[in-house]
Amino acid sequence: MKKIAWMLAGVLMAASAVYAQTTIRLGSEGAVDKRSRVAVPPFATSDASLTKVARELSEVIGFDLEFSGLFYVIAPAEFPPQFSVLDPDVTKTDFNIWRPTKAEYFVYGYIRQEMNELVGQFRLFDLATGQQIVGQELRVDSKTPRLAAHRFSEEIVRYVDGTPGAGTSEVCFSGGETGKKEIYISDYDGANVQQVTKHGSISIKPKFSPDGNKIAYLSYKDRFPFIYVFDRRTGKSAPVSQEPGINAVPSWSPDGSKLAMVLSKDGNMEIYVRDADGRRPVRLTKNRFMDTSPAFSPDGSQLAFVSDRGGSPQIYLMSAAGGDASRLTNQGGNSYDPAWSPDGKKIAFVVEKRGEGFQVWWMNTDGSGAAPLTGTSANESPTWSPDGRNIMFMSQRAGGKTLWAVNVKTGQEWLMSKGKMSCEGPSWGPRRK
Repeated sequence: MKKIAWMLAGVLMAASAVYAQTTIRLGSEGAVDKRSRVAVPPFATSDASLTKVARELSEVIGFDLEFSGLFYVIAPAEFPPQFSVLDPDVTKTDFNIWRPTKAEYFVYGYIRQEMNELVGQFRLFDLATGQQIVGQELRVDSKTPRLAAHRFSEEIVRYVDGTPGAGTSEVCFSGGETGKKEIYISDYDGANVQQVTKHGSISIKPKFSPDGNKIAYLSYKDRFPFIYVFDRRTGKSAPVSQEPGINAVPSWSPDGSKLAMVLSKDGNMEIYVRDADGRRPVRLTKNRFMDTSPAFSPDGSQLAFVSDRGGSPQIYLMSAAGGDASRLTNQGGNSYDPAWSPDGKKIAFVVEKRGEGFQVWWMNTDGSGAAPLTGTSANESPTWSPDGRNIMFMSQRAGGKTLWAVNVKTGQEWLMSKGKMSCEGPSWGPRRK
């Protein structure tokens, strides 16, 4: 029964996405905060109807920057007393009044409307010199104004740290009322929630394809647990695995051509890989133990997975072609839900220990350096941001199922879910082009 319980937890554990800062860990006690201070005042516009949008876009950039873990965004209470609003003419910006705030950078934005497009002129200035260091004019559909701000925030992060941020990325997850769950998509920060499936059943464990155009998921819509793929371009779902027994926990190969999954048609839980259209299933594990939760490495050469072959659920590693497996987790308790970092250097996972509940941990890919990232109970289903700076997960710390994220460098945790909908099983998608 215990085996069945953890197996079903892995299959069925599966968060809506307002945000709220909770904690921040800056290394050891007394450590110096090395984040760059940046000022992001409400953006300028010559169109009174865009005032609210202009303010919102400045807030979007501010959140993106702080979320990266690289910046401290100064609060309005820290703005210079002489400041009222930004001038639509950027040359009239007085940088001198901002220098006492000790901000290193200053973000300027000017927002206007052209036909059905929203146009944002964004600039990043070095406050010490008053010189522009990053600038972009971005055009987006007026229905998706936040996208312009997300794009510029990615460039700011790229300038400061070499790797762009994750502002334009999206998250898919399972959510809904008791007894029914559908698949949803939102911006990574929880905005623009959209329902993807309308099966009127239980649909869980969604996984974004590498290009973000498809979502693989498990659904009971046809009575039994089968795996389907939703194509965002056509708006249609198609079955890819309808084997007898359990079909569960799909995972995309890095090139999007294959899906790893768990099938029970052999009498127990085994890992298979098949083409993304469902053809040519190949069995990878062959033993009497339960093997589940496969996750491809970013280069596609290896699979991390969960097995109880050592007596309790733990993370193992094997070639993507199958064969011998090596155990990675040895920190005590049970381990679940492996998720590779985008650079292939770390694996996030969940540890269950008596008296501690479920916590998100991470480790090196050889199993060394294992350490917890969260400190409250009931955290599950980790998934990495495309820039590798944050891990999102489902948490029940507030009673219901909500999406949270933790910055792996600072330890800062954020509530990502909006509204009261129960949410679970997040999958972080790629940046949008």
